[in-house]
Amino acid sequence: MRDVCYKTTAVLCGKNISVDGNIVRVFETGAGDELVKLFFDPERLDYSSDAIKVGAYTVGATPDGRLRVCRADGKTVVEEYDGDATVYAEEKDFSLASLEGHKKENVRCEYRTQINIKLADVDCVYGLGDKAAGVDRRGYEYVQWNTDDPSQHNENYKSLYKSINFVLVSGKGGFYGIFYPDTHKCTFNIGAYKADLMFIGSECGRLDYYIILGETPRDVVREYTRLVGRPALVRLKMLGNQQSRWSYGSQDEVEKIADGYAENGLPLDYIHLDIDYMDGYRVYTVDKTRFPDLRMLSEKLEKRGVELVAIIDPGVKSDDGYAVYRDLSNMNGLAVRNGEVYHNAVWPGDSVYPDYFDREVARYVTETTANFMRDYKIGGIWCDMNEPASFNGPLPDDVMCGEYCHDRWHNLYGEYMARATAAAFELEGKRPYVITRACFGTSAPFTTVWNGDNQSLWAHLKASLPQIATMGVCGFPIDGVDIGGFGGDCTKELLIRWIEANIFSPLLRNHSSMHTRSQEPFAFDGETTEIYGKFLRLRYDLAPYLYDLAHSAHECGEPIIRPMFYSYPDDEACRRISDQIMIGEYLTLAPITDQGCECRAVYFPRGEWIGWKGINADVKTRSKGYAAVPMQLECSGLYYRADAVIPMYSGLRNLSEKPSELIVFLGGKAGRCISYEDDGKSVAGGRNVYSMSFDGKIFRLSTVVRGYDSDYKTLTVVCDDKRISVPFDYERRIKVL
Repeated sequence: MRDVCYKTTAVLCGKNISVDGNIVRVFETGAGDELVKLFFDPERLDYSSDAIKVGAYTVGATPDGRLRVCRADGKTVVEEYDGDATVYAEEKDFSLASLEGHKKENVRCEYRTQINIKLADVDCVYGLGDKAAGVDRRGYEYVQWNTDDPSQHNENYKSLYKSINFVLVSGKGGFYGIFYPDTHKCTFNIGAYKADLMFIGSECGRLDYYIILGETPRDVVREYTRLVGRPALVRLKMLGNQQSRWSYGSQDEVEKIADGYAENGLPLDYIHLDIDYMDGYRVYTVDKTRFPDLRMLSEKLEKRGVELVAIIDPGVKSDDGYAVYRDLSNMNGLAVRNGEVYHNAVWPGDSVYPDYFDREVARYVTETTANFMRDYKIGGIWCDMNEPASFNGPLPDDVMCGEYCHDRWHNLYGEYMARATAAAFELEGKRPYVITRACFGTSAPFTTVWNGDNQSLWAHLKASLPQIATMGVCGFPIDGVDIGGFGGDCTKELLIRWIEANIFSPLLRNHSSMHTRSQEPFAFDGETTEIYGKFLRLRYDLAPYLYDLAHSAHECGEPIIRPMFYSYPDDEACRRISDQIMIGEYLTLAPITDQGCECRAVYFPRGEWIGWKGINADVKTRSKGYAAVPMQLECSGLYYRADAVIPMYSGLRNLSEKPSELIVFLGGKAGRCISYEDDGKSVAGGRNVYSMSFDGKIFRLSTVVRGYDSDYKTLTVVCDDKRISVPFDYERRIKVL
């Protein structure tokens, strides 16, 4: 979260209220005393004893003393609950049920802090990160506590790997968001006990939360990401295809995987090394028997345009002969309990936990990571097991990092590990390639994410779309799931449908667990390889479109993968659609996510939509409404809007290659876009920003910012079956129709 805070502008309903633009902070007396002044425009505020006017909104009180936010037209946007907000638990003897193996679901009834918000019948509630449910969270309860649980996640799982304490609410009064920044364990109950009550209950935290106001979901998300920090700009290469397994256990096996991709003509950018590359699971070490020359392997793969990503866990083996353990011990850089270093167990056995919150420890981790990457030419770091995970029971609340107890720092541990890791890339002047499993709502400026240990289940394929779209709305645009599922045996049909459904996932990684069947596309049959390859090539063709969206995410907080309601907030039919997504503004994807299906209902919002040739069996032009669309195994429901202006590449094997041709795909009607070109990796490198427009007859390219020597030699415009190629120039006008 940005390092600013809040000067009180009024006291309403016994609470301090501060305002910054369309962000309202509500907190108890003293909650912000230690924080820095928030800058705001006094001329936009109208102070009175009962209300604050901010732009189109009024923050005030109801006659009975509840907080209420209204629009200028008098419609209520946000209102504190007006009923009995007490939670009651049913107390019955559970001993008989436990004999059969049933687990008791404990209902917490009392909280130190409880924030109560009224829900109208029409309200939908989105957000909270990686939960395995549909986009609308209404009717569920979630506990925000980063949890390593590799079993079969479903909509009843209250805690997963991430704690993103942000909800986006839609209703009659418009849209608003609520962000609760406290890092202690807390509960979001979204009308699960009382249909008209949403409450946030904290066991240890205090009243201190933010209301983010906006006319549209885009307005709210932009303001929210301004508050918590905009996501880092990723490397172009990170948008490429990635292959992983627990584990590729030898140097030869990794080379065979790269060979398999090359021999089958499949594009590939990264191969991931899971824990078995290490010496006895000691982080920052290499098993010289299995990987006798890891640097040579890296250099060999690099010539093919493929880089290695290495996993790093926080659990450090307790071993006096191990340098990392000795160094951290000598600097008192480990978590402690009752004055002694705290031990638990992870992969190396007896393990200790670095105090990433300590600056000296963070600097040590940064330098150790940088040296490890230099020594072995590692392209990216995958931070895992950083909830933190533990095998001998959960960490007790009184385990200390510095002066803070575990119950306070637990949800931030993954973020601070990722921060220290990302700083290693900054030493080289490179954009970080860091993936983390655990994080908090403020982590996106430092790391990308994936959604943890899913399974090779159709239900998990179905859940992947709302998971990724929701993470985007929560400020994490670079997200993905394990293609094909991590646990269990994936079938041919499931793998094909999975790549079709997730082909635009910003983080595209096929990953599977030990003791399951191999899951690379060429491990199945020729048809699987052919279909998988067709969709990978589509992904690479559309890489510049995704990269433009990544720039927009970095600058404005816009998600890349979006729920339907995000782009069409006034369309009631879009409010609860979970099995169809938007990719930017111009593409919608409605894949098959059910076994054995070869037809599905696709919803078309306003505008004209055309099926993408070669992907859709049905390429008709569609207008608003539902339509039944056939989708054989080799097809998916990808449609572009008729006003689309989409930059593309062609024929790349990896994203290290410099494309010499910029292709611009036109939907046929007038439209425009902004596109970016840079070296794809540097922090401080220059860039070009292109404005592209089509008025129905003439295509125009102009350069808004010129700070990079373009790699393009040819500009090609494609519209219907017409293809026009000209030498590239920074200003171009092409007659198309």
